[in-house]
Amino acid sequence: MNRIILRKLIIEGVNYRRTIHFNKNLTIISGEKTSGKSLILSLIDYCLGKSSKIDLNVQRELDRKCDRIFLELKINEEILTFNRLLKEKQTKLSIYFCPYENLDEYTPKTLEIQDAMKILMDKLNINEYKLIRYQKHSNQKEIDTVSFRDIFRYVYIHQHELGTSDFLEKKSTFKANKNPHAFKMMFNLVDVDKETLNEQLVKVQNDIVKTEREIYGLNSYLQDLDATDRVSLQLKFDKLQSDIEEQKTLKTDVLEKSANKSNGNNENKMYIQLKQDLDRVSNEIFEYQRRKRHFQISVNSKEILIKDYESELKEIEETLELNYKLIIPDQSIECPLCSSTVSSNSHDAVARQNENAEKTLIKIKKQLNNKIKLVNGLIEKENQQIEELDKESLSMLEKQSIYNDALIEYSKKTDVPFLSQIDSITSIINRLTKKQEVLREGLRIHHKIDEKETSIDNLRANESRLIQDINALHVSNEQKDKIFAVLDKEYKNFMKRLKYDTSSQTFIDQEKMIPFYNGASVYAHESGGLLECMQLSFLGAILKSKTQGYGDGHPGLLLLDSISKYVGTLKKEEKVEQSSVNEKEKINDPEVYEEFYKILVELSVDHQIILVENTPPSEYDSLYTKYTFYKGERGLVDEEKNELKEIN
Repeated sequence: MNRIILRKLIIEGVNYRRTIHFNKNLTIISGEKTSGKSLILSLIDYCLGKSSKIDLNVQRELDRKCDRIFLELKINEEILTFNRLLKEKQTKLSIYFCPYENLDEYTPKTLEIQDAMKILMDKLNINEYKLIRYQKHSNQKEIDTVSFRDIFRYVYIHQHELGTSDFLEKKSTFKANKNPHAFKMMFNLVDVDKETLNEQLVKVQNDIVKTEREIYGLNSYLQDLDATDRVSLQLKFDKLQSDIEEQKTLKTDVLEKSANKSNGNNENKMYIQLKQDLDRVSNEIFEYQRRKRHFQISVNSKEILIKDYESELKEIEETLELNYKLIIPDQSIECPLCSSTVSSNSHDAVARQNENAEKTLIKIKKQLNNKIKLVNGLIEKENQQIEELDKESLSMLEKQSIYNDALIEYSKKTDVPFLSQIDSITSIINRLTKKQEVLREGLRIHHKIDEKETSIDNLRANESRLIQDINALHVSNEQKDKIFAVLDKEYKNFMKRLKYDTSSQTFIDQEKMIPFYNGASVYAHESGGLLECMQLSFLGAILKSKTQGYGDGHPGLLLLDSISKYVGTLKKEEKVEQSSVNEKEKINDPEVYEEFYKILVELSVDHQIILVENTPPSEYDSLYTKYTFYKGERGLVDEEKNELKEIN
């Protein structure tokens, strides 16, 4: 059974990290309003390809502390980690083919959202479906893709959809039109022509060949690194890690000894201070020299520019000298027919043209002089800055010399065995770490090959399924009837449990592929309580059918936000004002609310369910509530839960 299981969500920034773990069955996240409960589902949605960004103007704490999100999940037997940034490059999604803890050993595949969704479809062994539709306000047609995001509408039910007529985002015509096709994809009910299937088959086979070539290239690279023996590579890496840990332990022991020796401790403090001052001065000298080189390069480039300007200026001046300062005497023109003298007016026209050209050249000359003046001014300023940097460098060099002399004298007159030992250990750790990084690169390549080989396995499974589809070609009515018989049975069963009479026209429509009750669809009824019962029964029927071998394209996952909104949760003697929802839209029956939880617990035996609710019933709260959030600083972004706090 194809399944997605969410393992953990990690929100992370430079100085903050918090990990939210999920149960494999039912996870309840409870707490006060505006504490970040619903944000967890939004972040999951975001990591799984949601097109819109997270509004950080609303999520102020998230904006202040975090800039990236990780979602570790398991698809069938493979663990992947999805990573998406919050503040930049939001159209990209990075996929690591490993658990979050092993990210350093893997290189991610960074893709546009649409391409990342294709990988999810491949992992679930489902082909994207191409849909021909008319463009908005036009008679022209275009091809649209029904993808994982369309299937995900049957997974994540937002609190503004549950119990409303916007179920499955019905109010968005663009999305609503794709819902029946997404349903067909989940239940393998799509009728596709043979030509389309053959095109898909050719693409899959080409991808297999391409991936095999990539594996060959990676193996060649491993040979160049002399890292083809993976076992040996891993053993060396582990040995280096052990050596590094050993040196770190030794360093800790030395520091403790140093602290326990009072006189040595004072000496070490002095030595440390001198070393820190020397390092600071050396860094400042390096920075001054770097800035000086930057200014020198800038000055050199400006001097070259001035030479170009001066060369151009010289050409302009020579042109003016030759063409516009020579006196051209008036001339008479003799007629070749009658030998009479004709006065010439062409000289005046040429003179006017020359005058205009001269003005243009004079203007260009002026501009060039201004540019030369401007650049010379910039060069002068940068030369002044170079002189100031030289003075600062000279001052720092004098300080450096003083600190060096002080360290030499200090070493002669005092005993600092611990510091020299610590320096030696630190140097060893640095060398071991560099060696380890070389080995880590080889291991990353091996992991990448594993990833490619898994990809080939997925492609071959896709290839086999396409061949079967080509042979079968069309979905039989018998198969379709069998699927809907199962769906109808489970849907009616859930509605009965929620106290509804299912004897009259209660079913899932085979054409519209939505639930009906008493002959009216889920979009026709007005009672929020009834709509919520229809919607949860419909989603439950899909999950139930999946355990019976149908609906293989559904990820087997359900994310629900606030199921108590349209259902009375308290008995008469316990009733208090609960919400602003119109009473006629509610089902004032606490037994129905409790039945919701019984259904969710039953479904969670085979499917993961994550529920956000303010105050779940106590018996379920104690068993399944993983986190409870509060307003303000004790919400999702809680400094007390900062996993980097201790490390920092």
